[in-house]
Amino acid sequence: MVSRACWVYAKFGVFQFENDAEHLAAAVEKIVNNLYSHHIAVKVEAALAISELLDHQVVQEIIRPALGNVLKVFLKIMDEIDFEDLVGALRKIVDIYEDDIAPYAVSLCQKLSEAYVRCIKNKGSNDDEDNEAGLTADGLMTAVRRVLNSISGKFPHLYP
Repeated sequence: MVSRACWVYAKFGVFQFENDAEHLAAAVEKIVNNLYSHHIAVKVEAALAISELLDHQVVQEIIRPALGNVLKVFLKIMDEIDFEDLVGALRKIVDIYEDDIAPYAVSLCQKLSEAYVRCIKNKGSNDDEDNEAGLTADGLMTAVRRVLNSISGKFPHLYP
């Protein structure tokens, strides 16, 4: 039931509410708490919901102070399950918080690289599974590229 509630927010969270900021703050608090659930389905849906709710400026500001923790949880979930939608959600977070991502760049790139290697090693036995693994691997490398691009301006001596 909790997983489905997170899913609903991911799909319909773009609607405007009365007391929009208060409503979104309460929803985001509960969804972030669900990132720590014991159930993988709840964690995945919470992660995807957060990503979708980031279309709201209010949510971006709510998440900003907790960005490090949110990224750690995302990476931990990705250790548990290889799921292309999670990679897309993480890419969106990196895009939105481009200026804030530098302190987490090393751990992000390391975890994304590990997920890439796992993805390549666990290729499927048929064409559909191979295509899905290829898309996930491509998404992982795109995320690494975006992380590196986001920090390249902060360290010009490393990226001539």
